[in-house]
Amino acid sequence: MSLPESSNAAYITPYLAMLPPNARLLIQAGGTDGGLARQYRARYPAASWLAVDADATLAQQAREYADRVHQADLHQAGEVFYKHLEWADGWVFDCTLEHLRDPGKVLAQVRKVIQYDACVVARIANSEHWNQTAEPARHRLALAGVLGLFEDAGFRVVNGIMLNPAPVPEHVVEALRQRAARTGETAMRLLEEAQPSHYLIKAMPA
Repeated sequence: MSLPESSNAAYITPYLAMLPPNARLLIQAGGTDGGLARQYRARYPAASWLAVDADATLAQQAREYADRVHQADLHQAGEVFYKHLEWADGWVFDCTLEHLRDPGKVLAQVRKVIQYDACVVARIANSEHWNQTAEPARHRLALAGVLGLFEDAGFRVVNGIMLNPAPVPEHVVEALRQRAARTGETAMRLLEEAQPSHYLIKAMPA
């Protein structure tokens, strides 16, 4: 399935609702189109938004919407780098967690320094069923894998939303029914797994 063009804008409202209001500092892990950052900063002009990306081009683009930008690889950044960011009220992974080489390692690094009342909010593509227009994800995470990723890193998931931009097309429904008939799986479960285009997860230190 392909994502409808309006889906990228539709996620911003629920994402904003999960982010802490009027944050002192939010850290965006990985460059994006800046839509979320711009709307958050329009609501909370005093908040500071910092973007981190290893790619020079994406880091430069992030300067258009972020207060500060660090060109850094989150996998190679040492403890001093993360310690410098310990006062952040939240970390933002907007369709970037599944593209990291080792998302569990990065989350574990964040967990070492994050304050007990701060959070991680991540939008993660359900790329098992939906075709993304950007570069394919390194990790194809189903819901169980997403939850396990956070729990293994020392977080507890406190909120979650399945984003559903459009109904599953009929030809996909039929394909899933045929798969269920072949494999003995439950057709309803397969359809439920295929419905969300993304998972929106909020996690806090356990």
